[in-house]
Amino acid sequence: MTWCCLNGTIMPIEQAAISPMDRGFLFGDGVYEVMARVDGRVRAKSLHKARLQSSLDAIGLPVSVDDVFTDVDRLTEKAGLWDAKIYLQVTRGVVSARDHAFPSKISPTVFLTISEFAVVSQKPVTAIVRPDIRWRRNSIKSVSLLGNVLLMQEARDSGAHEAILHRDNLVTEASTSNVFVIRRQSLITPPLSDLILPGITRHLVIELASTIGLDVIEEPIRVDSLPDAHGVFVSSSTRGLMPIVQLDPGGQVGDGQLTQAFMELQAAYDERLHHHE
Repeated sequence: MTWCCLNGTIMPIEQAAISPMDRGFLFGDGVYEVMARVDGRVRAKSLHKARLQSSLDAIGLPVSVDDVFTDVDRLTEKAGLWDAKIYLQVTRGVVSARDHAFPSKISPTVFLTISEFAVVSQKPVTAIVRPDIRWRRNSIKSVSLLGNVLLMQEARDSGAHEAILHRDNLVTEASTSNVFVIRRQSLITPPLSDLILPGITRHLVIELASTIGLDVIEEPIRVDSLPDAHGVFVSSSTRGLMPIVQLDPGGQVGDGQLTQAFMELQAAYDERLHHHE
């Protein structure tokens, strides 16, 4: 049975019902988080709480993050899954009439669901390289993901696993993840801005890099420089670190092999998964 929590009530997912007048449905007016529970603990919970608070503040939605995460704890206990993926979504709630402006009275909709999850090291894959067609506030983890959906579908239709995105010839991120480049003993990633989500796994990778002797450089990356890198990978909470060895367009990345630096970083990340609070 799949369990969910809707506005504080835990129930089987089949019993959950959300009004078609919810602003999340009408406008994509809401934010979300996706978390991994590993070895019985929600990984990096404090970082997810902080990012949810930032997203809520950015869209002017007053919701108690502590209350949301109390529901996370209640739901994980009910589901009894030692390893799980947890999705939480907060929207501005149900309105009586469709209107772009915020309603004068707000009763947010808080929805959580949990499913089985297994930590798996990712194999080398291909990514397409495309212009970033999404809106310009990607630092907000918004439920408005049509641009991401279209880009990911284009990747899948092309036989690829991701889409690496760029604006003005500079890499922003990928359709569902952050982007990193390895050049010798340097780990390079675009600096945070409105165009880039502050990824939880991105944060952990930067923390770990120095422990294996990598210099972290946060600077713009020219999209046409990607094939010349020694390594390219993307990161996310559910995928972990996924190495990219072929680009379309762009061809092979480096010599097409995983670098020693990536393999050491992958091992350090896998170890941290089981210990990070």
